[in-house]
Amino acid sequence: MSLPRPKFVRVAGPVVLAALMLLFGYLIAAAGYQALGKWPSISAAFAACVVLWVVAGPAMLIAGLWILGCRGRNQIPLWIGGVAALVSGGSLVVGVLTYVIPCSGPS
Repeated sequence: MSLPRPKFVRVAGPVVLAALMLLFGYLIAAAGYQALGKWPSISAAFAACVVLWVVAGPAMLIAGLWILGCRGRNQIPLWIGGVAALVSGGSLVVGVLTYVIPCSGPS
């Protein structure tokens, strides 16, 4: 027989997830919108990464706000935010490993 979880734990978990989604969603969206300003001078592969960031960043922001609104009782925003995090993180990792995303200044 297990003891019921305290109310603090039931509320704190979704709030922490929502805060992380809001933080990383903002960072990803800001990076995407900053790179959009350089659109004419970036390569097609980097442009594909930027488009993924511009879509995934606001999706994470919306999912984070939705989680705060429903206090984690709905699983749809968790799925949306998770998939958006996977897409943006995957595009970042693939872009860095294939040398599409510049990681340093001019040599």
